[in-house]
Amino acid sequence: MIDVEGLLAAGQKGGCKVGIGLAADAFSSTEKLIKSNGGRIELVRFDDPHGLVYSLKHGRIDAAVRGTMSSTDVLREIKHVFGIHEVMRTAVLLDHDRKAFLLTPVGIDEGKDIEARLAIVRASVEYFSPIGWKPKIGILSKGRVEDFHRGEDIRLSIEDGEKICAKLKGEGLDATHYTILIEQAVKECDLVLAPSGVTGNLIFRALHFVGGTVAYGAPVVNLKEVFVDTSRAKKDFSDSVYLAAGLVAAKAKAQPHA
Repeated sequence: MIDVEGLLAAGQKGGCKVGIGLAADAFSSTEKLIKSNGGRIELVRFDDPHGLVYSLKHGRIDAAVRGTMSSTDVLREIKHVFGIHEVMRTAVLLDHDRKAFLLTPVGIDEGKDIEARLAIVRASVEYFSPIGWKPKIGILSKGRVEDFHRGEDIRLSIEDGEKICAKLKGEGLDATHYTILIEQAVKECDLVLAPSGVTGNLIFRALHFVGGTVAYGAPVVNLKEVFVDTSRAKKDFSDSVYLAAGLVAAKAKAQPHA
């Protein structure tokens, strides 16, 4: 079970400094909305990806939100500044029945093979575990079991789903292979693993832009710092700011006191 609303509420109440990449007019409206909701967040505007990522790395801000900055430029800066080879993102979503769930991978260059998908699940579990989230994992593939003989691509995807499920179960995680039944996986699970980054991105876009699913943002789960990726098409970034601030507050609370 994951408590997104509780996390957002903690972010709204908590006082921290969040950097965001927005134009001046969009920043002003976001800042006013946060203040009108009684938020104690200090919002800092950035014009360039390097400044945003560098400030996060060196503790000048407590969390960062991409806002409307170029995804390509921001991801390049994250890799360079933090010295990592890839960026793993897991989207935080709320469906039409107010059911919160996580979706990963959502970047088109992520989750290219079994090991990459296993890595992003492990990173997601490790990232959210300190705040008390222990997700049930639903693994997707490109067909039902009875579709096994309907093409090599489908067969390989089903086989990969079975292998991933077995591996995660062997590591003590609660995982189920739902094949192509995304509707069942979303209903019953907290973390949905797409067959690839491309399919994950398509699922995200269909759910959010067509189906009305709320998208709060996608934290980078292979960073200890809080960086929330967002779609440039969002109209209101306040929920992404609250998500970032909530993650900061929750992770700080989870840290053992000296």
